[in-house]
Amino acid sequence: MARKKEILVLPTLNDCGVDLTKEWYVEYAMRNPHTDEMKRFRHYKGFKKLKTAEERRALAEEIIADIKERIRSGDIPFMEKKRSYQDELIYAAAAKRWGAEREGVITLRTHLSEFLEAKRVEVIPHSFQTYQSKLRIFNEWCERNDLARKHISFITREHICDFLRQMVETTHISRHTVNKYKQILHSFFAYIIKVKQIVLENPVNNIPRMGEVKDEAPRPIPVRERKVLLTYMRKHDPQLMLVCLMEYYCAIRPNELRQLRIRDIDLEKQSICVPKDISKNRLTESVNIPRQLQKILLDMELEQYDKEDFLFSLGGNPGPTMLGKNAMRFRFDAIRNKLGISAIYKLYSFKHTGGVELVNAGVDTWELQRHFRHKSIDTTERYIRRNFAVQSKKLKDEFPDI
Repeated sequence: MARKKEILVLPTLNDCGVDLTKEWYVEYAMRNPHTDEMKRFRHYKGFKKLKTAEERRALAEEIIADIKERIRSGDIPFMEKKRSYQDELIYAAAAKRWGAEREGVITLRTHLSEFLEAKRVEVIPHSFQTYQSKLRIFNEWCERNDLARKHISFITREHICDFLRQMVETTHISRHTVNKYKQILHSFFAYIIKVKQIVLENPVNNIPRMGEVKDEAPRPIPVRERKVLLTYMRKHDPQLMLVCLMEYYCAIRPNELRQLRIRDIDLEKQSICVPKDISKNRLTESVNIPRQLQKILLDMELEQYDKEDFLFSLGGNPGPTMLGKNAMRFRFDAIRNKLGISAIYKLYSFKHTGGVELVNAGVDTWELQRHFRHKSIDTTERYIRRNFAVQSKKLKDEFPDI
């Protein structure tokens, strides 16, 4: 196992063997984040004029205390050197207007941007946006708390706890969201340790459980509410209705649907290919098209469009422009609210609704696993237990009297 690199050698007095004829000095060393080399610093000032060892040791204690305080507060060498980097925390509109190229001293923002640049090629766009948004909020908190311009090694477990605690208190985020923050921040500091080697220990460890316990899972939509929603969408937003039907019949997630292209749909084989570059599980897999959805897609005459067109595009028809990340959700929420339907039902609920109906129709777990594109049967069984109340005629009609 490789030996961990030291970041700091604390200041000590070199008294030259208590020889008052020589120059005493206080010495310390720090690793330069620009060059990855240890740099030694010596403080000679003030010792030469003092004539006794006691006076020099008293001065040394003052100098050491001052150096330690400056280090603790983040006032350390090396921070003045500038470098160019791609700012991955900047908002898209600002980046488009002014560009994302930046030049400045190495700060937390620099490290976060480099981590995100590496992550961009590892995860699907939807996951990258989650990393980006949560790290952006963490950076904003650090800026407000005078941490962003200090050496990254000064961010401690206590700082991470304070950040998460404040997020819970001010925004009432759920425990699930807190855990997502912890996972992303842990990954960031693991990257700093492994790649940059300028931090020895990951501060995102042994973080207490925080966050409100919320049931955030989308609920299956009852028949009456489904009919009201689909009737309204059929008249006012047929494109959104198709999104809901494809969730229901094919268990394709909304974010996957908005990236789906005409070429991915094979109406002859009655299947849809979900490519790995848009799939949540990063695998290319196919799902069956049930007969009800097959008829709707045939009526759309998809062959008239370019195969590279997105199935869901501007103007309600297939086209070359992909819809925005939240466009479908915003449209669904607006319709749901207009119709006075509970907010516990979400756009994603149509996928769960289809799963409920399949289970109650007697589809076995193996078929459901393939249909939902779960990696293992255990995942499907947990999914069923968590989300589905399977209908049982025996329990309803033949339960023994009390």
